[in-house]
Parts: sequence; C-alpha cells; structure tokens
Amino acid sequence: MTVSDSNGLALVVIAIGLAAVALVWFRGRRSRTSLALAVVIGTTASSLALARAFTVQRSLQSRAQLLEAIPEHPLPNDEFVTSATCKACHPAQYATWHASYHRTMTQPATVGSVIADFDSRRLTAHGRRFTIARRGPEFWVEMLDPEWEQAMIERGIDADTCRNAPRVWKRVVMTTGSHHMQTYWVAGERDGRLYNFPFVWLRGDERWAPRDDVFLRDPQYRRQFATWQDNCIECHSVGGEPHFDRETNTFDPKVGELGIACEACHGPAEHHIQVNHDPWRRYRYRHGDGDDSTVINPERLSAKAATQLCAQCHSMNIFRADPRTGGMRYRAGEELGLTRMVLHANDRQLGPGERADWPRLEHHIRRQESTYLSDRFWTDGMTRVSGRENNAMVESACFQGGELSCLSCHSMHQSDPGDQLKPGMESDGACFQCHDSYRTKVSEHTHHPPESSGSACLNCHMPHTTYGLLKAIRSHLIDSPTVASTLATGRPNACNLCHLDRTLDWTAGFLHEWYGQPKPSEMAAATLAGTDEAEISAAILWALKGDAGQRALIAWHMGWEPAQKASGRDWIAIYLGHLLADPYSAVRYIAYRSLKTLRGFEEFDYDFTAEPNLRSEARVAVVSQWLRTRPLSLDRTGRAVLVDATGNFDPEALTRISRERDDRPLDLRE
Repeated sequence: MTVSDSNGLALVVIAIGLAAVALVWFRGRRSRTSLALAVVIGTTASSLALARAFTVQRSLQSRAQLLEAIPEHPLPNDEFVTSATCKACHPAQYATWHASYHRTMTQPATVGSVIADFDSRRLTAHGRRFTIARRGPEFWVEMLDPEWEQAMIERGIDADTCRNAPRVWKRVVMTTGSHHMQTYWVAGERDGRLYNFPFVWLRGDERWAPRDDVFLRDPQYRRQFATWQDNCIECHSVGGEPHFDRETNTFDPKVGELGIACEACHGPAEHHIQVNHDPWRRYRYRHGDGDDSTVINPERLSAKAATQLCAQCHSMNIFRADPRTGGMRYRAGEELGLTRMVLHANDRQLGPGERADWPRLEHHIRRQESTYLSDRFWTDGMTRVSGRENNAMVESACFQGGELSCLSCHSMHQSDPGDQLKPGMESDGACFQCHDSYRTKVSEHTHHPPESSGSACLNCHMPHTTYGLLKAIRSHLIDSPTVASTLATGRPNACNLCHLDRTLDWTAGFLHEWYGQPKPSEMAAATLAGTDEAEISAAILWALKGDAGQRALIAWHMGWEPAQKASGRDWIAIYLGHLLADPYSAVRYIAYRSLKTLRGFEEFDYDFTAEPNLRSEARVAVVSQWLRTRPLSLDRTGRAVLVDATGNFDPEALTRISRERDDRPLDLRE
C-alpha cells in the first residue's frame, strides 16, 4: 500500500463515519440522545481511520528511509534481477533457498528479520555503555558516534581517552547472520559507510554479548572497528561493490541483492529471463533439449568449477584488483583465478597453475602483521578457521583426484538448512560414494565396533580441528590421523579428540600396530619417552598449555557426546572449570557450555563476560562442587587424567603445566 492509497482509504472510512452520523440521527428521529450517539460513533470511526492512516504513512516513510540507508539498490548497468524474479518460474527452488541461512545472511533491519530483544535497556562492554530501544517497527541504539570514532582511529587516537566524546542515537538499518548469532549495522551520514554496533545477539542463549567477546581474539587487542563496505559486502551480498571514491574518501555501495541469493551461484539472470519469455524455448529445455547456457547450473559443472562457486566466499583469497574501487568481479561460472588468488601458507600447497602467483602472495603476506599466517593456518598450511573450507579441501587427495566437489555432500535445495548437507551425507554415506569397498569391512579398517563413533569415517578423516562460531567444526582437509603431524604442528589428531583420557604415546602405539605408522621413538621429529606426552592425556595438555585455539577445540570436545562416551565424564569438570578463567572470552564461553553437559553442573551459574575476579571464583567453585558431588567410583582415574584411584586430583601438576601455557597472541580470523 502506498501513502496515497492509505490516505484514500482514510477518506473512505471518514465518509462512512459521517454517513453513520446521518443514519443514526435520522433513525433516532433527531432526538438529542440519538444525535449524541451518532456523533460519538462517527467521530470514533473517523478518528480510528485517521490514526490508521497516520500509522500506515509513518510505517511506509520509515521503511523508505531504511531502504535508503542500506545498499539494496540495483547495480548500475548490471544484469542482476534478484531472487524475487526467479521465484515466478522456480517456486520450489526458491522455497528451499528461502528457508536457508544463506538467504538471511544480510537483511534490512525489520520486525521480521531482527531476532534480538530490543526492549529498552542498558548494555555495557569493556567500560563503555550503550542503550537500545525499539520504536514501533524501528530499532535504535545510543552509542559513541561511530564516524567520530573512525576518524579518531585513523588519527591514531584512542577514543576512550577523549573527554566529552560525542554520543548519538542511531537507527539499526541492517542485520548480518541469524543461525548462531546476529550482529547489527548503523549508517554513517557523511561517507556512506555502515558501522557495526559492537554487540551481537546469541540466538541459542537468548542474550546480548559484546562482539569482541564472541570471537577468538587476543584480549589485549584494541576494539575491532568493523565497517561493512571494507570486507563484508563481498560475501554477504550478491555482486556487492563498495564503490570507493579516493578523492572524496567516500563510499557509494551497491549490491545486486542482500544475502547470498540465487544469482550468487547461478549467475546474473537478466538475459536468461529475456530469452525464456519464449514458451517454446522453455518447453524444449524443460524436457531435456540440452543445457540452457544463459544461466549457470552448478550440478552440470566440473568438480573444480562447481567448487569455485562456493570458494568465492568459502576461502581465504586475495583480490587481483582493489576490491574497494572496482575492477573485474567474479561471476558464477567464471574461472575464480581471473579475479582472486587463493591464499596458501606456503608454496607446497600450490597447484601448477598457481605457482606464478606465489611471489605476489609472498609479498602480500610480508606486508601483514607477524601473526597473519598463524591466525589462519596450522604450521603445515592446513586451515584452522571456519568459513575457509575451500583452502583445506583443495589440498585433499579426494579433490585432486578430480571427483570431489562441495556439491558431493552439500546442496542449497535438497538439504537441512543447518549445514546444508544432502540427505545421508552426515554419516558414512558421504565417503561410500567413492569408497564403497569399505562398506562391508568397516570394523576391519577402523578396529572399532561398526556402530561406534570410532567407526564413523568423518570422525577420523575429517575431525573437528577447525574453529569458528564459538565451536569446533570439521576439517575439510580429508586425511588420516598421525601423531607425527600433531607433534610437528600442534594440531590435535582425531584419536585424542575422541579419547580425551589418553596420551599421545598411547595413540602412537595403536597407529603403529594397526596402520604401520612409525612409533614415536622412531620419529626424527620428536621422542615422547619420559615426557608429559607419554604420561598425561593429550587433551589435558592442550587444555592447560596449548594456544587459545587448541584450548577452544578441547573445551568443545569435552562437551562432545562421542568423546564423553569414549573417555568418561567424571573427571572432565576439573579442566573445564580451569578454563572458565581463561584470558580468552571465547574459550570461557565454550568451556561453560560444555560444563553444563556434565552431571551436577546443569544449573551452574556463570557469565563468560564477567570481571576476572568473578571468573576466578567460578573456577574455584567448580572444583569445590566436583569434590563434593563426584561419584564414589569414577569412570576414569590414573596418571593420564591426574586423578588417583581414590578420586583426588593432582593440583600441583595442573599448576605446573598451566604455567607453560602458550600465551602467544592469537586472533583466529573466522
């Protein structure tokens, strides 16, 4: 309904109200009572109509202002038509995509898209205060002026040191995310940027949390000041272009469509629609008369080309042109290498066609901070952060053999929105597509009972060694567990991520016995004899002295049901309690979530954003509660878990090992 439509409707209702006055007065034979009743009825109807018209008009004006503030305008001289156009001919495909979290990756901030509680309240984070409020269909935040703060950052000034810093009320105009968490954007008034409100809504917890606290980021780092045009626009929209003007230092961002929509994977569809106005042409292609070359069908592409559709976003890559000022942009079906260089930790992972790019990649890496590679890769080049699955998968023998692609296991249309896995791909069926000979000899190969988690292909060959979204995620480098790689890189191996109560020495012995891998004493890289690795659980060592990424992975696995079944649960609370005082907020969050899966700790009260003294108190409280409520007969004891047969743990060993914690700054760039 337009504003003029609503006004017209109001006039009609007013006329009806006046007619009611006349009718009641006439039927009441002009009595004073009847006349008064008529006036009341007519006036009420007219007032309601005027109020309704005003509300509708205000709502329409509000929406118009919202759309004006966000980059949801068609790209100039481009051929994107948006998913709404695709819906007319492809309703089933549209419906399955519309139910996905790809669709809701970026949306205008409306009543239907905002999942957070914006009831008026105060929020605080790291010494700063914020106020949030809802005004009808609008969502507002009161905060430090983001444009002023951006200017201070560019001048090297810490905004927190400035007196009388300007504060403003800003309307939330856009959202990002909706599956696990949602973050919000406000519009600048001078340079076309969208600025991040520094809080996120955690969907599963139904709570606000400071944005810096939900990423695995060095707590000593200064606040990350995010602007949507600098990075997010490329992958959180279709055909996003920042349109940065160097002379005026301003942005005029444009997108084909917000969110990851049809044309991100199928390519711009304007020409496809034009030629398919011909019904005879539609009939021929629908009944198998070749492929319609006017649009990309990912299922009909080669494995490499289909993978590149996903890799445009699900990889760490470097733009060949300055992404802010334009240049050639990737379009579905094109060769990704024409517009991007996929980032690798070293040249060992490069394919023949990529080696020419290595000098430029090296130059890019040298210009970054010293932790640039360690924040993204394990030391052997294996990806350690989420959302970058392509960098790992392309190094797998399964992919390099030419058969495997993202579409081997995932689908946008025949899948559950959670992980976009096709039916049957969450289990061994994914691997049996190519390795069918193992179907009848699972136990012979795995040396585990056939229905156990130890016989699940994915648990051994795609373990959860990637971090992101406050959880561990399966690696997309398909390989086999080895103690040698763990010793060389620090990356936990699949065996010790399930058998949390076992040592690396224990794992090495079975890998030697079952698969002929060298024993630790035969390895040139390291010897385990006489070390903690030979006596103490590998998981405990990673939890106590690993880097922040390792600690996060172990905290997650301590709450993973298959690992709890294989390792026992009774001893785990000690180490999760220890991690409640970790310096990294993301580690604390994961540890608390895992702690609540343990018997007796379901209702344990703790806030991962609390002050350090409260976090230390929580750590002590966990140990005290464990000592009071632990079973008389523990399901695991021994030196490996630092708990003796009588149920007493070794606090001195815990303290000694904790002093060796790897406190190297880490910022896992998921």
